[in-house]
Amino acid sequence: MARARSALRRLEALGARREAGEAARFLRALGITPPPARRSVEALTAREQDVLILLAQGLTNPEIAHRLFLSPRTVGHHVSSILRKLRLRSRSEAAAYVARNAIRD
Repeated sequence: MARARSALRRLEALGARREAGEAARFLRALGITPPPARRSVEALTAREQDVLILLAQGLTNPEIAHRLFLSPRTVGHHVSSILRKLRLRSRSEAAAYVARNAIRD
């Protein structure tokens, strides 16, 4: 079963969505619940990507808002959306995601 999970992760990393979906269905048919896949930065809007880059630099919502000419509340909505779309739990995880994936502006 560990090999099947590993194969699923590799398919997801390669962006092979159809094949990853088939692998996940196969695991479920065997009674194994596959962990939810993390999504890639392509799932984010251009503005969310801008916010993510600044968030990873350690800026606060008001600082991000000032740089991008947005309200802090709008930035907060973008941060929530980013965390949800990438299935991350915190700003720290988002910063680590940016570093791990070498995301740049």
